[in-house]
Amino acid sequence: MNARLALMKAGTQGATFDDCKACMIRDSANTNMTSIALGGGSSLSELGPREDVEFFFHCLNRLAARTQPADKFELLTDRLYRRFLRLEELQPAAELMQQVRVEFDRISTSSVDWRDAPVDPSTSRLALAKPTLAGVFSKYFELFDHCVKSAQLNFEEFRGYPGYRFEPVRIVIADQPWLLVDKKRALEDYEALQGLPFWMQVS
Repeated sequence: MNARLALMKAGTQGATFDDCKACMIRDSANTNMTSIALGGGSSLSELGPREDVEFFFHCLNRLAARTQPADKFELLTDRLYRRFLRLEELQPAAELMQQVRVEFDRISTSSVDWRDAPVDPSTSRLALAKPTLAGVFSKYFELFDHCVKSAQLNFEEFRGYPGYRFEPVRIVIADQPWLLVDKKRALEDYEALQGLPFWMQVS
């Protein structure tokens, strides 16, 4: 069964997570899947190539390393990066992201050592010509805010419906068929994860 057939099976016959994942892995060698998205509620917002997102967290970790307390940005550097944001974490994470935007606005792109950046200018969707890091990642800040609000809105609108499950804010692979894999992935798998996040584990 190829990846597209797995996708059809999942949509019509309820394929399990393991069914889909096995087919995706077999097909991944011939497919370049590098586009990353941010999901939350009913929203799925594409961020761009994986290298762009990796660079955002590289910059964020550099900021966190010189900030006290040391775990101040953990909701972003661990929960968002590697896992997902729970309902009660959304507002604190949104406030932290706004602080990041303020701090990034103080960092000139001319001061960035681009040799450390995994970004490919020919494929990047970042605003690399902007004068500050806040400008470079302006779309990320906007899309994060959008997904947080979408998750909060869906919870308020649908929490009374039978079978409703909170749709957390998390980073996923935007390309089919890996998006299907991420959508079927149990949240417990994210909680147990050590090392690289799932969105960086697909070559």
